[in-house]
Amino acid sequence: MSAKSDIWSRLQNLSQNVPSLNQLFAQDKDRAERMVYEVGGLYVDFSKQRLTPEINTALLALLEASDFEELRHKFLSGEAINTTENRAVLHPTLRGSGGTAYVQKQVADMRAHTREFCDHIRAQGKYKTIIHIGIGGSDLGPRLCADALVAYTQPAIEIRFVENIDAASIKDALAGLDPKTTLVISVSKSFTTQETKMNTMAAKDWLGQYASINMIAVTANRTGAEEFGIDPLRIFDFWDWVSGRYSLWSSVSLCLQIAYGPDIFDALLAGAHEMDEHFKSASVENNLPVMLAVTSIWNTNFLGYGSQAIIPYARRLRKFPSFLQQLEMESNGKSVTREGRAAGITCPILWGGEGTNSQHAFFQHLHQGHQGAPVDFIAVLEDAENRPTHHAALLANCFAQSEALMVGKSEEIVRAELDKAGMGSDDIAALVPHKTFAGNRPSTTILLDKLDARALGNLIALYEHKVFVQSVIWDINAFDQWGVELGKVLAGKILSELESGGDILTHDSSTQKLISLARKSIKL
Repeated sequence: MSAKSDIWSRLQNLSQNVPSLNQLFAQDKDRAERMVYEVGGLYVDFSKQRLTPEINTALLALLEASDFEELRHKFLSGEAINTTENRAVLHPTLRGSGGTAYVQKQVADMRAHTREFCDHIRAQGKYKTIIHIGIGGSDLGPRLCADALVAYTQPAIEIRFVENIDAASIKDALAGLDPKTTLVISVSKSFTTQETKMNTMAAKDWLGQYASINMIAVTANRTGAEEFGIDPLRIFDFWDWVSGRYSLWSSVSLCLQIAYGPDIFDALLAGAHEMDEHFKSASVENNLPVMLAVTSIWNTNFLGYGSQAIIPYARRLRKFPSFLQQLEMESNGKSVTREGRAAGITCPILWGGEGTNSQHAFFQHLHQGHQGAPVDFIAVLEDAENRPTHHAALLANCFAQSEALMVGKSEEIVRAELDKAGMGSDDIAALVPHKTFAGNRPSTTILLDKLDARALGNLIALYEHKVFVQSVIWDINAFDQWGVELGKVLAGKILSELESGGDILTHDSSTQKLISLARKSIKL
C-alpha cells in the first residue's frame, strides 16, 4: 500500500471510536483556546468539531502524502495546474499574489484602466443605476459583495443584477429606469453564454439611442463584444486563466468599483491578499485554509456526512451559501482524478440559508434528523446597523445553535423538566423520545470582526484556498467544469427545435412530449 493509503486506513480506524464532543471538552479544559485560529479580520473556532490531536496529525500527514507543498507551489507560481484545459490558475495574481511578471503587468494595466474609467464615471454623476448582466461566477461574486459592502459604504449608484434567462429577471431589473441614466455592464468570459447574450440584447434594445454610450462589456472575447456593437473603449478584459467562480477579483466586478469606488475594491483585494500570504507561508498546522479543508475531509470521507450547511448570521452575507455552492461544488464535484481514474467520494452537497430564518426552516433536521450535517456558522461581531439590541439577539441565536448541536439534550434532563412542570408519568414517557436529541453534531464558528471590505476579502479567499486543499487530497482538478457543458449543448438543440417546429424524434419519449407541450404554449 502507498503511504497515502496507509494514512487513509488509519483515519478510517480512528473514525470508529471518536469521543463525543462533550467528552472532548471535559477531557481538555484548554480546547476552546487551542483550536482557534485568527487571521486578518477573522476568528475561527474549530473546537466543536469531532477532532482530536491524533486525528489532526493524521489529516495533516494525509495532506503531506498528497504532494501538497509541490502543488501549492505550482498553483501560486503560475504553472498550468488546470491540466484538462492546459491553463494556469492565477486568480490570486488579481490581488497581488504570485504569478509571472508578464501576468502581473497585465493585471496592473487593467487595474489602472478600470480605476481611471470608474473615477471618470463617478465624477460625471449622470448615472443613477447600473445593470450588471452575468450568470454563475459572473454574477454570484459581485452580487455577494454588493450586498455585503453596504454594511459600511453606501453605493454612489444603485446596482441591479440580471442573471436568469427567465424574462422576469431583465424585466424586473429595468422596471422604472430611464435609459439615459442607466449603465449596462455585460459580463461574459466567452461573450457567447446564452443567458447573458439574450439579456444583453434585451438591454440593448431597451437602451435604444443610448446603447452606444451606456453599454460596457467585460469579457475574454473582445472581438465578439465589438461585433455585438460595444465600443472598444468600453470593453474590459479578463483572461482564460480566471475561472468564472474565481473572477470577482477582476474587472468582472466593475460594477462594484463604479458604485463603491476603486478604494473600497482595493481594500477587498487587500483582504484576499492577506489570506493568500497566510496560506502561502503558514505551516500546515497553523494554516487556516488547510484546517478548514481537512476538517471538511474528515467530516465527508471519514464521518460519512454527505452535506455541509453554511449559515451566515448576517443578512448582508445572505448570498454566501449560494456563492459557496458554485465555488465548491463546481470546483470539486468530480468523479475522476487528475489522471482520469475513478475518484472516491469528493465534494459534499453545500446548502444553507440566512440565520435566524433558517432556525424556523431546516434546523429541526440539523438537530434531530437521522444524519444532520456539519455547520459553518458565520457571524459579525461589530454592529454596523446601529441596532445593538437586534445584534445581541442575532449573536445569541448563533452561539446558542452551535452549543445546542454539540451538547444536545439527554433523556434525564427532559424527564426532569417535564416532571418539574407537573406532567404525569405516562405523559412523560410518551413525550421523552420526541424532546430528546443526542447532540455531538459538529460545527465551526467563523467570526468577522466587522463586515468591511478587508474582512470580506479574508473570508472569500479563505474558502477559495480551502477548495484547492481539498482537491489536492482528493486528487482532482478543481479548475475545470466539463459537467456543465452537455446540458448547454442539448439546450441549444432543443431551442432550435422549439423555434423551427421541425422533427423532434432524436430525443427520448419524455423529452419529446415536453417539447410538444411547450410548442403549443410558446408563440415565437
